[in-house]
Amino acid sequence: MDLKQFFTGVGCLMAGYLMYRSIKNERPSSEDTNWNGPTLSSYIGYWGSLVILIMVGIVFILKSLPAKI
Repeated sequence: MDLKQFFTGVGCLMAGYLMYRSIKNERPSSEDTNWNGPTLSSYIGYWGSLVILIMVGIVFILKSLPAKI
């Protein structure tokens, strides 16, 4: 088991979880929110980077496991 890749994957998952917690109740700025909140492009970019970060974390954890399971 490669511990460096494992802990990199765990770190990516932790960062993804913290990003999710910070954006969970946010809504993009619009007339409904009285133009408060992030712009739509930054909101979509944030969610896109969150998904990619979680996928990278899972890939690193799976890659760190031994080949013969």
